[in-house]
Amino acid sequence: MIFCELEKEEFMSFLKTQPLNDFTQSVAMEEIGKLNGYFSCYVGVKKDHQIIAGSRIMFQKGKLGYRCYAPRGLILDYQNKELLSFFVKELKRYLKKKKGYVLTIDPKIPYKERDINGHLVENGYDNTEIVNFLLSLGFLHDGFDHGMDTSKQVRWVFVLPLSGKTKEDVWNQMEPNTRNLIRKAEKIGVKIQELGYENLARFKEITENTSQRRNFHDRTLSYYQTMYRLFAEKDEVKFLLATLSIKDYLKSLEEEKEKEEEKKLHLKVESKIANSQELIHSLEIKIKEAKQLQKEKGDTLELAASMFMTYGNEVIYLFCGNIDQYMKFNAQYLMQWHMIQYAIDHHFPTYNFYGISGIFDKKDKDYGIYEFKKKFNGKVEEYIGSFSLPLSLLYKLKTKLSKRS
Repeated sequence: MIFCELEKEEFMSFLKTQPLNDFTQSVAMEEIGKLNGYFSCYVGVKKDHQIIAGSRIMFQKGKLGYRCYAPRGLILDYQNKELLSFFVKELKRYLKKKKGYVLTIDPKIPYKERDINGHLVENGYDNTEIVNFLLSLGFLHDGFDHGMDTSKQVRWVFVLPLSGKTKEDVWNQMEPNTRNLIRKAEKIGVKIQELGYENLARFKEITENTSQRRNFHDRTLSYYQTMYRLFAEKDEVKFLLATLSIKDYLKSLEEEKEKEEEKKLHLKVESKIANSQELIHSLEIKIKEAKQLQKEKGDTLELAASMFMTYGNEVIYLFCGNIDQYMKFNAQYLMQWHMIQYAIDHHFPTYNFYGISGIFDKKDKDYGIYEFKKKFNGKVEEYIGSFSLPLSLLYKLKTKLSKRS
């Protein structure tokens, strides 16, 4: 085995063959790193002229030298201890020469198998041995944390396995009410459209509105535009917008009201007549509200927007935004179903709903995010987390002192 720097093209060819392939490791993401002051290099291990391990390493200038980071790396078979040990030893030597003082990794390796409710699966997989081996190589574990920290890679996600499933299978395995909400959104005329580069400012307006309401940090318009430039040509990113034609919505309401009025004429039981009248009254209120919306907003309402990565082995629901007062139109339910069908049509084995807090208590402030994703069926996945490898004595000392205090 030999450790070596890799050309970008050969690294990407290797990455595409790997189960741990992730868009954050891609050469394209080097440009995103530059927006935040990082530069990248590509390293790996070859055996018989074939790459058997590799990673993109990001460097950011710090007070002690360079902070090094392998997003969702390192990329290799972690069960191969000989290879992992060799790669880490040589990488440590290489990064020290580059004046690196710490290397952080957060591989997309599941920790212990969990079910849809977040409970541990009896006799399920358990990758504690990988965690322990990384510790034996000198890594420090950043902990089995919970919560939704947008400043780093998520540790808890909710995924829907799709291998061997048809659209009908996935549809039938959703919660009944989720199917009803999707049908209602379709019935009233909610439409999903894909945004081009020139319309990303509209996308940003919606995500910013949501970030201010829910108090989280949104990405910049420049980030979204750069991601589009980097991935859209290969159909590896999608920016979707959900809209409602108020004209179609009004037509749907008026038709429903007309049918109910006709139905009421043939009812004999007083309780049923009262229920029918109550529904008619509710529809009249909705029609009045819709006409007012049409007067104020025009014929088209923008309801929600989402960014999806369609990369490697999965479709990832990465970012989203919703207009709060239009949540009642259930656009995000239809958007998820739209992309789940896309994933099945394009043979992606996994639909990744992405981050959840890992706290399965209804009192948790982020429980609603998990609850929404759970309605589509799937399972909780917990990654092994983030690890830091000290490369300088000064950083080691600083880390020890901070843990004591």
